[in-house]
Amino acid sequence: MVIEILKEKSADFFVMQSGNANFFYATKFRSSSLMFYLLGIDGTELLLLPEMELGRAIRESRVKEVASYEMLDYEQKLREIGDSRKVIAKILVEILKEGRAKKVMIPSDFPAFFAFSLKDNFEVEVVENPFLKLRAIKNAQEISEIRWNCLKIIEVFPKILDFLRTHKLLCEEVRTLLEGELWKSGLLAEDTICVSGKLSADPHELGRGKIENHLLIDVFPKNKRGYYADFTRTIILKDDAELLEMLSAVLEAQKIAFSMLKEGVNGKDVHNAVKDTFKSHGYETRKGEGFVHSTGHGIGLEVHEEPRMGEIDVTLKSGMVVTVEPGLYYKKIGGVRVEDVVLIRKSDCEILTPFERFLV
Repeated sequence: MVIEILKEKSADFFVMQSGNANFFYATKFRSSSLMFYLLGIDGTELLLLPEMELGRAIRESRVKEVASYEMLDYEQKLREIGDSRKVIAKILVEILKEGRAKKVMIPSDFPAFFAFSLKDNFEVEVVENPFLKLRAIKNAQEISEIRWNCLKIIEVFPKILDFLRTHKLLCEEVRTLLEGELWKSGLLAEDTICVSGKLSADPHELGRGKIENHLLIDVFPKNKRGYYADFTRTIILKDDAELLEMLSAVLEAQKIAFSMLKEGVNGKDVHNAVKDTFKSHGYETRKGEGFVHSTGHGIGLEVHEEPRMGEIDVTLKSGMVVTVEPGLYYKKIGGVRVEDVVLIRKSDCEILTPFERFLV
């Protein structure tokens, strides 16, 4: 796919910097050091990095050709130029010139300093990172990673419910407890949403203080290999007719979405069906209240990635892993959301987070 885009754009190379999910996906190598991945129109690949990362990159990276800055006279150039960034930029330009590059494609998050260095020597075009689309369809190993994460969440979650039944907790204490239990299971969870009361009308409010009539928990941990899961449940703790009606509508909308998900379906149609379900229950969306976000999103090396099931047309394909998370939010009541991770298959979908949804 990336080679086809290079040909379409009449570009000679695609260049990407380290420090993001796309770089790891392309190279299968992760480090805090500044590194570059170069892909030529003929399929030539090069991973460029510091000498101290060379041995590990040769062992761990899927890129066959690996070179260090030091192999390309970094020390001599540093003595002459005196600025390490300028030296690395010069080495990058020299490599591309050796490859007879005239036009180079870079992603939109490419570092400005190095982008200007390339622009001084080549025609440069900023493009959407082509690895984004490739990442949307997961291979068997990636599905296995996400499935494992999901199972760990639903193993841990009953412990949280037990504590809520027997202890008076604050939102912060629930968050600490849940993240600690997930850590013991091999998952890192940060910024977990544990929110109650009217504060839950803000979908991304983390939550604080006393737990009131209900508790919305949204947890999105990742494993040691960098893959995420995403899981939300709304727990009704005290009898509240408005919250119960909202939760019932959310669950019906989610059930309808599940019934539609399969290869070839337009994600926008799923989103519209969810909106129609809410309208049939009398829940309108206006002025930042109601169903205020998309129906779901892809998940993998990032919590939010392709595809997005919202207002834009997108064809779902077998192997995509997406969330289904309808929700309703009203300032005078609070928010209700339920979210599951789903694997798209040819004729249906598989729910990877099979856990009770109507929690009262």
